[in-house]
Amino acid sequence: MGIIRRQGSKTLLVNYGGALVGALAVLFVYSSNDEIYGYAHWLFSTASLLLPLASLGILSLIIKFYPIYSESDSRKYNGFLSLILLLLGLAFIVFLLMWHGLTPYFYKFLIKGDMNYELFQEYEFFILSLVLLLVLQRFLTAHASNRLRIVVPNLVTQFGYKVYLPIIILLYAWYDWTIYGFSWAIIAFFALTIVILSFYLVSLDAFHFGMIRPPGKAFRYSELSSFAFYGILNQLGNTIAMRIDSVMIPILLGSTSFNSYYIKAFFIANFIEMPTRSLNAIASPIISKAWKDGNTREIKMIYQKASNNLFLAGAFIFIGIWYCLDDLVAISSDPDSFPHVRIIFLLLGMAKLIDMLTSVNSYIIGFSKLYRYNLLFLLFLATANILLNYNLISSQGISGAAMATSLSILLFNLLKLGFIWRRFSMLPFTYGTTKTLALFVVLFSLYFVIDFGFHPLINILIKGLLVSLIYLPIAYFWKISPDVNESIEAFLNKLKA
Repeated sequence: MGIIRRQGSKTLLVNYGGALVGALAVLFVYSSNDEIYGYAHWLFSTASLLLPLASLGILSLIIKFYPIYSESDSRKYNGFLSLILLLLGLAFIVFLLMWHGLTPYFYKFLIKGDMNYELFQEYEFFILSLVLLLVLQRFLTAHASNRLRIVVPNLVTQFGYKVYLPIIILLYAWYDWTIYGFSWAIIAFFALTIVILSFYLVSLDAFHFGMIRPPGKAFRYSELSSFAFYGILNQLGNTIAMRIDSVMIPILLGSTSFNSYYIKAFFIANFIEMPTRSLNAIASPIISKAWKDGNTREIKMIYQKASNNLFLAGAFIFIGIWYCLDDLVAISSDPDSFPHVRIIFLLLGMAKLIDMLTSVNSYIIGFSKLYRYNLLFLLFLATANILLNYNLISSQGISGAAMATSLSILLFNLLKLGFIWRRFSMLPFTYGTTKTLALFVVLFSLYFVIDFGFHPLINILIKGLLVSLIYLPIAYFWKISPDVNESIEAFLNKLKA
């Protein structure tokens, strides 16, 4: 867990730095520019939704097969990167042929359902351009993860976009840009990230394109095609689960402004899962190697430690936001642009806590010999999420989108939890889980009897301090997480020194 803790901690700082910038933008920039912010998020979500179809599962091969290809050739990786880029190029050509062949029927379907098809039709070029750039960006970040380097890629892609987006939205508002000009600005950012990440991998001496050859005599290329086939469906199901709500809201409700209202509440809830992103990025290649080596003890250790640490961190963040949410909205540039924010945060926040509690379950299944079962769970999740979003958004608006997403994620994680327990005899729960749950329930309940009537900024300071002074000392002295205690003690020792 040493490399996981080091890279995870650094990435966590980057993620929270980006989240802080994003939070300021949500409160003071996006609230006054809901239509263009809703469009920006719709464009990115739509491109992300198409990404699995454009890559045809090839991106899923990068982490899975890198240990095999690099083991006998640590310099050129047996031409592994050359093979991946070649396959990605062919996949994107197939995707473009599919797009131009099927989109007329897709538009007819939307028109028949009285849904907004003009967004797809008018901004088709920018959607396809962004899809291509995302394919290349994910290729580079995945290979950096193979080398256990996730900090710089996160700094460039995640933090960079958090800073860049509010800047171009302000420029759009100040200089009366067209949406086309704004879209070009988004495209320019992702093109720049590809250039920066390429130079970064060169600096790590990790960017080599050798002659393509099998990594061993027993290796069969059918293994690649089989994993890629299930990879495309896994990625598509996962993306539908995470992105379909923000794609469907403008289509069903007829305005990108509604998307902005929902996404701002979604963004606040996303603070909870920040530790998950950094840990998953560094844990996934280690789990892949552990399965290759048959080291189930290490996998179980990561499963339980990740669950314990993530749930402890997520519960703390949830409670802190839960106490301060109304005051945060009150200090924004337009409090009226946060409709139903508390119920949306509650639904999505609980779903994210459950996701953190079950930790790295998708990677445990996805990198095992039973990876095909992940497909069944994701197909269930995707189908449930589409049906639930269609019905609940139509009847409940943006609150319905939160209901659909949270219910889908809950069922999805319960299915994976039961499968891992039955097939691998692993559960993520420890005694620390019970302690965190008890602490969470007590503090969550106290919110309903604690009230302050001061200025929102003073309320935020008092409530944040109150939650921290109760939660953190109890978590430390109750020894809920040995890893967290060890990190705190190391930090205190540095201060003493």
